[in-house]
Amino acid sequence: MANRDEVPRTTPAEIENLIQQIRGANLDPGSKDKIERLLRTIQTLVELLQRRNTSIKKLREMIFGRRTEKHHGKKPEAADKKSESGLAEQDSPKALADRDVGREQNSIEQEEMVHRKGHGRRAVSEYSGASKVACRHGQLKAGDSCPTPLCGGRLYDLNEPTQLLQFTGNPLITVTNYEREVLRCAKCQDRYVAPLPKGVREERYDATCDATIAVMKYGGGLPWYRQSGLQSMAGAPLAESTMWERCEATANAALSVFLLLMRRAAAGEVMHTDDTRVRTSPA
Repeated sequence: MANRDEVPRTTPAEIENLIQQIRGANLDPGSKDKIERLLRTIQTLVELLQRRNTSIKKLREMIFGRRTEKHHGKKPEAADKKSESGLAEQDSPKALADRDVGREQNSIEQEEMVHRKGHGRRAVSEYSGASKVACRHGQLKAGDSCPTPLCGGRLYDLNEPTQLLQFTGNPLITVTNYEREVLRCAKCQDRYVAPLPKGVREERYDATCDATIAVMKYGGGLPWYRQSGLQSMAGAPLAESTMWERCEATANAALSVFLLLMRRAAAGEVMHTDDTRVRTSPA
């Protein structure tokens, strides 16, 4: 890295001299105005950064304004109309530069709002740590006759397998992606999906997955946000809200057993507990 003394420095006087040279240059008036506003903006940022009491947060609020709900809801068209009014000709170059920075920030915020929209579901490609199992038809293949009666068509491979992400319990949680081959008849358009391997049920969350989440949370004392972080690092992301839903489903499944044990305990005649861990024998 270069030393701090080797970093080129520019003084405000040099910037003012450069602005005067640009004003006398043979350039388009619009280009001169844009270059001058750019230099004014840089000069203002340098002056603010040289102040010891100016933090990055305060500097950001000075340039872009505070981010509030009212600020986000403000339409950029209103700001454009105000900037294009008759008072714009009397504004200083510094004010014009600040206005351009504000417009740019509004456009960035609009792009972020559009980017945030989504359905909330994770794509299969995100599960990079999932093991893949290819499922093929046992009795059908591409080119065979359609098994639908009175059809007479031929089957062809869609190359779009139906995918089932199944979460199983294995400290912590592992994901298996079952890519099921799909065949379609060229005549009747019937689809034939390859079956899952023997012993695999068509459900997203296996019972071992639910049990592992509940045991790690209430037995191992591992919070959901830590479990979620570990799952993301392992390439098998699992949201905290999903963990809560699976724990609730596990509790509902075990509720009848808990109520039965409670009734049996209530019907007992003698209840004895001992919290000591050291056995004592008579002398």
